[in-house]
Amino acid sequence: MTDREHWNPDLETAPTDALRRIEAAKLVRQIAYTAAHSLFYRAKWAAAGVHPETIRGLDDLTRLPFTEKREFQDSQQANPPFGANQTAPLDALVRMQATGGTTGRPLRMGMTRADIAVYNEIGARAAWCNGLRPGDVLFECMNYSLYAGGVSDHMTFETVGACVAPVGIGQSKRLIEILKDMRIPVALWSTPSYALHLADVAREDGVDPRTLGIRKGFFSGDAGLAVPGYRARVEDALGLVARDMWGMGELGAPAAECRHVNGLHWLGQALVIAEFIDPEGGSPIPMVDGATGELVFTTIEREAHPLIRFRSHDRVTLWTSPCPCGRQGFRFRVLGRSDDMFIVKGINVFPLGVQDVIAQFAPDLSGEFQIVLDQTPPITRDPVIRVEAGPDLPAEQFSDVARRLAGRIREALVFTPEISIRPSGSMPRTERKAKRLYRAYLGERPN
Repeated sequence: MTDREHWNPDLETAPTDALRRIEAAKLVRQIAYTAAHSLFYRAKWAAAGVHPETIRGLDDLTRLPFTEKREFQDSQQANPPFGANQTAPLDALVRMQATGGTTGRPLRMGMTRADIAVYNEIGARAAWCNGLRPGDVLFECMNYSLYAGGVSDHMTFETVGACVAPVGIGQSKRLIEILKDMRIPVALWSTPSYALHLADVAREDGVDPRTLGIRKGFFSGDAGLAVPGYRARVEDALGLVARDMWGMGELGAPAAECRHVNGLHWLGQALVIAEFIDPEGGSPIPMVDGATGELVFTTIEREAHPLIRFRSHDRVTLWTSPCPCGRQGFRFRVLGRSDDMFIVKGINVFPLGVQDVIAQFAPDLSGEFQIVLDQTPPITRDPVIRVEAGPDLPAEQFSDVARRLAGRIREALVFTPEISIRPSGSMPRTERKAKRLYRAYLGERPN
């Protein structure tokens, strides 16, 4: 592949009408295929009184009901191992992976070779948009388990043409030793929180993390890069340029930042259809600059586990104005997941918004935090937010910083928390997704 600005320029810059014709034809085929092979969707559509043969174009998609992840999980439990939505025979499946996440039952999904090729194409577009190129050496520090961020994303980077080193997790000291011997600029794929963890481990070993040669950072899993202060911490800690990539284990990574860092570009053209809906009522919302809603996805080239109007439960703000990079898809910024949202005295609160405020208190605070909800909704008393002091914050200043942080959160997010500041280094770090919200009334307790 030659060094070009777009991974797939024919699709990313295709006229809207031409792209809609391509997607409409694929949608009709996907619905017919799903109706013929998915016991899950046949039953679901019959119960909704919808006949799949009436889906003749993109405008007909809204006739079909939404799909929730828990429906697949229930079906999988009743019909192991993959549930009633297994639409390819077992001898055609060549990979099994499970969705990631900090809560809930994992969802197992089988993939055919064709499904893997589509997954690789989507992820390669995102990696290219992020700035990954042939000739880059990328150290892959996601979990090489059933989680999609390991093996599956590894293969998307190989599809771009990068040289990928499968490090995984729990190998930070070994990775540092390898990096010291590389003596060339390299790239990192991990969660943002892992990048900070790696920097901490390097310092503990007497190594300046900025000398490790990591100059490109591609991040996903945590939503931290949506917070300007957090992004700056990651970039400063390792001396790299950080780019965000967004995806779902069920779908792949169909969105990524370009060099202009003005939102996540939608890159799933002709492979996945994205809808924009009101999270509460489910009605369509026009895709216009500044609109806020939830993204819903339909695969249109999936053999083994089709997703039809699959709800992401990610609330986003969206833009359609042109980007200087030339990509034509919409752009968006994640506000938070609706299943992580909590309501305090009638106010909707997302952990990402809390993180944004906490990041403004660096270096007094490290940026690590935990929200603890100990009251069954409706929440009528102030929730506890545990934050960690920075290494140079004296204990006698804890109460003053806590007071100022509570006030800033009240101004920005319209609720007043109870702030508990913990000593520097006392809160747990993780090489996986950082868990920020704990529902103590359900038995979730922070370390």
